[in-house]
Amino acid sequence: MNNAFFRHYRDNVQWMSDMGMSSFQFSISWSRVMHWDAETRKMRPNSQGIASYHALLDALQMKTIQPIVTLYHFDLPLMLQTQLEPKGWLNPDIVTHFEDFATLVFREFGSKVKYWATFNEPLTFISRGYGLRDAAPGAVEPSDTNTYTVGHNVLLSHAKAVAIFRTLKREETSVVDAGARIGIVLNAEFGYPVDESDTLDVEAAERKMQFDLGWFMTPIMTGEYPEIMRERVGERLPRFSFEEAALINGSYDVFMLSNYYSRVVTNCDSEHSAISCDELPQGHARDRGIDDTRTPGSARIPPTDDYVAIIKWLHEKGPSTEILLTDNGRWGNDQVDNLDRLQYFQVYVGQVYKAVVEEKIPIIGYTAWLPDTNERGSYEPQLGVRDANLTSRSAQGLPRIPCPAAKWFTHLTTTKCLDGWNQGTIQMNVGEQEEEAAPREKMLSSEANGNDVGVPWSLDEVMFLLIIGVVIFGVITCEAMRELRMSSRGSPEEVQVLITIKD
Repeated sequence: MNNAFFRHYRDNVQWMSDMGMSSFQFSISWSRVMHWDAETRKMRPNSQGIASYHALLDALQMKTIQPIVTLYHFDLPLMLQTQLEPKGWLNPDIVTHFEDFATLVFREFGSKVKYWATFNEPLTFISRGYGLRDAAPGAVEPSDTNTYTVGHNVLLSHAKAVAIFRTLKREETSVVDAGARIGIVLNAEFGYPVDESDTLDVEAAERKMQFDLGWFMTPIMTGEYPEIMRERVGERLPRFSFEEAALINGSYDVFMLSNYYSRVVTNCDSEHSAISCDELPQGHARDRGIDDTRTPGSARIPPTDDYVAIIKWLHEKGPSTEILLTDNGRWGNDQVDNLDRLQYFQVYVGQVYKAVVEEKIPIIGYTAWLPDTNERGSYEPQLGVRDANLTSRSAQGLPRIPCPAAKWFTHLTTTKCLDGWNQGTIQMNVGEQEEEAAPREKMLSSEANGNDVGVPWSLDEVMFLLIIGVVIFGVITCEAMRELRMSSRGSPEEVQVLITIKD
């Protein structure tokens, strides 16, 4: 969450309540709740940052909105990067620092949060930051071990955090909610072989899944890395000690999966490959040894079974474990009145329906991006079902404009149906909406100043404010509601929590 969110958090929580949402998913910034102590060379609590999250959590509780909280979403404190040697996540001491962070957060906020994730998409920040080196920290030398060193430290940090969480939950029920659950958000693009009749292509596609999703999922399920990684990486892949393996094995209560699109896969030395093996970054990418630079079908709209395919792959590895489908969305062009993102979400939500009702997979929730992700150093292209006008600013911030997908998601939340939607009703005039922004902002300003002025926004109007996650109960065709209720393993309370908004 950025500074603007905290300036307007009361209004944002009110908007969530007006939207009828029951949950809000966000991350707690390590650098907000702790700061560097040069004398002890450790991070110590920052009371002002802690207070800001308490204020937010209390505001959510007042509106009966359940928080779903992630500990780490790509935001390592600067001093842990500059003051440690080796730097940041390359240093094994980072595990102890993360333990301190997790302990503080669980003790401060554990009684107010029911769903936790230790990390968001470790594959992304490790492969980009230490493999491709086009994201933070970026300024590291090419290496055939860095990605594995960081991944190992992340997994140990995750396991330690889960152990702390469970200890506090077991021994101090007033510290961590007795019904709280924890996991780690993993991401991957499903791999289709270029030639399904070619054994090498089929093996390459499965190798992609093991190196991307299995890299983190297999250790938390077995205490060891995937066999194919051990074979191909050899001594460069760290090993867990007996005690570490025991700690990491079973360190999850629920699977959490992010997915945006799929890839067509072949061996990097195949005649079908558009890239040579030597061109791949050292470490994880080169050891994986594949060309996955192409997407199947249309570049705009995913094939109809993409999402189901990766959900089934995950479910087959742990058939008794419930699944929360986290981040999902599509980067679009700069046209607010476009249908690409709408069609994307329609296809993906339809696949969630198929996975739950036809495949009988225990999915307890689905979330879709509503705001933009700006953590990668850019405000373009915009992502999700609402856009921000980056060229117009007022005292209340940037005008936020709903995309066609926002109207469609409103239809889902209000009718609980996939069908009965007339696409012609979502064509929007951006100019008219920007003109409407001024009186709305005036009302917000009056409310913020203490005046008793309501904010009579409909769900259609405010859908663009945050990221909405629609629980499976809320996105299925009306006729299938009874069947879906029977197939879900989550209790009504658990399912309600997963009607999620994510910042």
